[in-house]
Amino acid sequence: MVCLACGTRPAGTDSGRCFGCAEAAPGWAAALKPANALATAVSVLLGLNAVMAGVLITVDVWSNVLTGRILDGADDVGPGDFEPLKAVARTLDALLPSLLLATAVVFIIWFHHTRKNADLLAPNGHRMGRGWTIGAWFTPIAQLWIPWQLMSDCWRASAPLDAEGRRSQPSQATVVIWWSALVASGVASRIAAVLTRHTDQMDSIDLENLRTGIWVEAGGAGLRLVAAIAAMLVVHRLTAMQRARRADINPLAARAAQEARTKAITTPTS
Repeated sequence: MVCLACGTRPAGTDSGRCFGCAEAAPGWAAALKPANALATAVSVLLGLNAVMAGVLITVDVWSNVLTGRILDGADDVGPGDFEPLKAVARTLDALLPSLLLATAVVFIIWFHHTRKNADLLAPNGHRMGRGWTIGAWFTPIAQLWIPWQLMSDCWRASAPLDAEGRRSQPSQATVVIWWSALVASGVASRIAAVLTRHTDQMDSIDLENLRTGIWVEAGGAGLRLVAAIAAMLVVHRLTAMQRARRADINPLAARAAQEARTKAITTPTS
């Protein structure tokens, strides 16, 4: 006997469903809608973030090369040599806030939609409510780990099922890399901002201190690059897992289940 809900796996529970469908919410097959368009939009924005991080790394490395030559006593390097790099940095500073805002908004919308799907797949598999997919990003201190917990729960809930309907345990290494790099990049950016606060006053700053700050800034940009790439992989993999769970449903079984639910609603009780 096959599962009455999905029609693809053996019925392994008293309800006539496989283990995965027995765990899921009633009507999950009809309600689950993978966030394909949102995933594409998030990936494009994250890709732009990665490109800007790469440009910033290039600017910082070249700035440190010039600063090192000044410290070595080179006569052919002066404040004017930094102007093209400053112009690029100012352009990045002008574009980055809007890009970060757009990325954050679309990512959170995708995250909330994806969590809604994960709630259907594993109603009791989450440590916190769905509202935290929005609120966690604006809660001081808690924002350092709650988003990662939410993503981890969605990852487990969306995992593929084996032939018997039991949930697999896909590696969460990409999720760990994404969140670790994201948090570390924020710390590095704050440190770099303090060390490079007076970069426009070339005659009055400590060049060694400036050089250290630029290296820290480059490291933070490198971490943002890693975080952006890892986030793209997380978005792609999690959306693909939910898309695969949806595609795993036998259309005839899904239609029969929907008809049975409709009949139960419309049939008057005695």
